[in-house]
Amino acid sequence: MKKNKNILSARNLSFSYNQEKVLDDINFDVEEGSFISILGPNGAGKSTLVNLISRVIDGYRGKIQIGGRDVRNLSSREIARIVGVVPQYTNPGFNFTVAEMVMMGRHAYISRFELEKKEDFDKVNEVMEKVKILSFAERKFNELSGGEKQRVIVAQALAQDSPVLLLDEPTSHLDINFQIEFMNLFMDLNQKEDKTIIGIFHDINLALQSSSKIMLLKEGRIFGFGGAEDILNRVNIKNVFGSDVFVGRNPVTGKLYISPNFNPEIDWGISGKPGSRDLRIHVIGGGGAASPIISLLYNNGYKVSCGVVNTLDTDTDTARMLEVPYVAEAPFSPVSISSQKKNLQFIKASDIVILPGVEFGSGNFSNLVSVKKALDLNKKVVVIDEKNIEDRDHTGGKAVKLYREIIRQGAVVAKTANQVLKYLS
Repeated sequence: MKKNKNILSARNLSFSYNQEKVLDDINFDVEEGSFISILGPNGAGKSTLVNLISRVIDGYRGKIQIGGRDVRNLSSREIARIVGVVPQYTNPGFNFTVAEMVMMGRHAYISRFELEKKEDFDKVNEVMEKVKILSFAERKFNELSGGEKQRVIVAQALAQDSPVLLLDEPTSHLDINFQIEFMNLFMDLNQKEDKTIIGIFHDINLALQSSSKIMLLKEGRIFGFGGAEDILNRVNIKNVFGSDVFVGRNPVTGKLYISPNFNPEIDWGISGKPGSRDLRIHVIGGGGAASPIISLLYNNGYKVSCGVVNTLDTDTDTARMLEVPYVAEAPFSPVSISSQKKNLQFIKASDIVILPGVEFGSGNFSNLVSVKKALDLNKKVVVIDEKNIEDRDHTGGKAVKLYREIIRQGAVVAKTANQVLKYLS
């Protein structure tokens, strides 16, 4: 399989502003047809990097090559034919019409004293139709809404007919409907017209839906560069942004998604008794029921394991994200004897077993059997009874009968996850 050529490369790239280093020894390659998202906190150097590539600013150390040529050896007209830029916003100074604004994107093809040619008008009309602004081509730019103005700016960049498109947070001030519309447009340009897209995005989830690679910047250096699955994990995001997040998977697209890892109902001030953090706790999983208590226990310093869960389960995603050991079964498959034995091994090695509000059917009924065996092994068992077992029993009454026996035999009943923490303290 033939690899795409590198259309953009940076080697030992550094830049300082007023003697303060903004970029420090940046090295990367971008293949033709890639969709690269640059992510990082404010002040990481994202916009500076884009401005250096497009020659908006100069005075850097190192080398930037586009199409195998050093950008220092390219004129502004040559740069414009290779790289188009979509900024966050623009102020043209004069109140041009929409058509006039888009025509400015053709400056790289029109000599100083030359008039626009037919091919220039054709290209302008083509891109205005593509971004749905042809119907108001004669309106004044300053009269447009924010979303309409941004369409004009995108059309202006597309009029350059360049193979590379640089996006500097082009959707950050737009409503969600405009954000989706523009991201779909950029994806089409990338996938259908083979344009190389390099974009700075404020919304990580928006970037995840389209990117072939992610570049994480921190304090002017590349913290990570590669596929989203390799780069965007909980540890890296915490190191770069200083925020604790949940990294899961979108059930519709199958792609990663990021959400803040917080719960306003959790009493984070609860502290365990001396030595309680050394407790080994096994959580019975299934259908996402275990995820809240796993996260809560993990964030409070307990040693946690989980099982048996299906590999496409949210509980599995949570365990992977937190690097919690777990027992997994194949998707849509009943718990096998082998998995049940592994689950029992975790139970035997634990101090406490927690049963959250799992839905029980014939496929995972053995998980409930394992909880009963935990009691037989004299393990402490905590049942989180937030939802009536009658509403969670899909076994014709078998689960209700065994569940009640587990409580009768001495399991502690908690109504919320916070009550579990108080029991452990």
